[in-house]
Amino acid sequence: MIYANIPYAPDKTKNLGQAYNQFMTLLKDEDWACFIDHDAMFTTIDWYDQLVHIIDKYPDAGMLTSKTNRVGNEKQLYKGKKSDNHDIVYHRRIGRKLQKRYYDIVSEVIPDSPVSGVVILIKKQVWNDYRFDNGFLAVDNKMCWKLIDAGKKVYIMEGVYVYHWYRGDGNRDHLK
Repeated sequence: MIYANIPYAPDKTKNLGQAYNQFMTLLKDEDWACFIDHDAMFTTIDWYDQLVHIIDKYPDAGMLTSKTNRVGNEKQLYKGKKSDNHDIVYHRRIGRKLQKRYYDIVSEVIPDSPVSGVVILIKKQVWNDYRFDNGFLAVDNKMCWKLIDAGKKVYIMEGVYVYHWYRGDGNRDHLK
C-alpha cells in the first residue's frame, strides 16, 4: 500500500529529514511512502492508481520522483524549463498529456543530477537500510546519492506530473 504524506518540520528545527523518518516508522515493511511538498499538488485524478502500477512494474526502485514545473533538476522539468505560469488548468493539461503519453515510463537518475524531492516515493524496506539525513535543505539529494551509491535505482516517473508553487511569489523566508 502507498501512504501519502505532506511532511511537516516545526519552524524552530526545520528538520525535514526527521519528519520523513518519523512517518516511515509508522509503515509496514511492504508499504511505500509518497511524500509530497506542502506547496505541490498532483495534476491528475487517478495519480494513486498510476503510482501503484509503476511500483508494481519497477519493484527494483530505490526511490521514484515526478516531473514538475519548478525544481533545480532540469530533467524533472516539463520540457526541461522552469515555468512561472501558475494557472492550475494549464498544469492539469500537462499532467494529463504526460500521463497519457508516458503512463508508466521512467528515466533513471544519474549521480551528477540528483532529484529534487517535490515527490518522493520510497518503500519502507529500502528506508530500513538508508534513512533520511537530518536537516532541511538537500535531504532529498542526499537520499538520492546514498541510494545510487548503494546500487539502488532512482527513477523519474515521466508520466506523473505535479504542480509546484515553489517560491512562486519570490518568498524565500524558509531559507532563513
